[in-house]
Amino acid sequence: MTPTPDELAQEEILQAALHLYQKFGPGKVTMDLVATASGRSRTSLYYYYKNRDEIYQAVMDKIADGMAVNMRQAVAAAEPLPDKIYAFCYAKIKASEDWKKVLGAMWAAMTAEEQSRHGRVMTGLHQKLIYHEGLILNEVLTEAARRGEIRAISPGDQDMLVFLISSGIRGLRREVYELGDPHDLKAALRLLTDMVVHWVKP
Repeated sequence: MTPTPDELAQEEILQAALHLYQKFGPGKVTMDLVATASGRSRTSLYYYYKNRDEIYQAVMDKIADGMAVNMRQAVAAAEPLPDKIYAFCYAKIKASEDWKKVLGAMWAAMTAEEQSRHGRVMTGLHQKLIYHEGLILNEVLTEAARRGEIRAISPGDQDMLVFLISSGIRGLRREVYELGDPHDLKAALRLLTDMVVHWVKP
């Protein structure tokens, strides 16, 4: 679907703001700076956003939504079920690592006070990602059950399974990328996928 002029304008504003955040930190980025960087007047910015805090939140929401789109596209392109689950796992880790560089640059440009505030925003971003991940995985499992690929699972068990998959991915990413564990990440994700599929098979 072709973006509307308003959607294109907001995209340009948020991209400009994100670039400025990486360079100066969110606390130093004013409406004037965003207006100049996006090639718009300060007045036109207020048509879309009330203040710089609203722009900052919109940028964080855009990051979460973009990661969700990447995961959903990866899942849609994969078949059968084991490949869908693996695609979800790998897309989540890749998106996290890609955005980690951007968010790391923002963090480095912040003062201690700004880092504290940003930490609270990141908690909200994390919760939004968990919500998106849950939607995607529940859709995958529900459709697989409908097609008879897996056995019927109670809502409680399915919710727990989704939690375990998402938590397992985060744990693997942390161990391999942040703590330097030497295990092969792709092999670990494939084993996690196989364990899930074995548990849900008819």
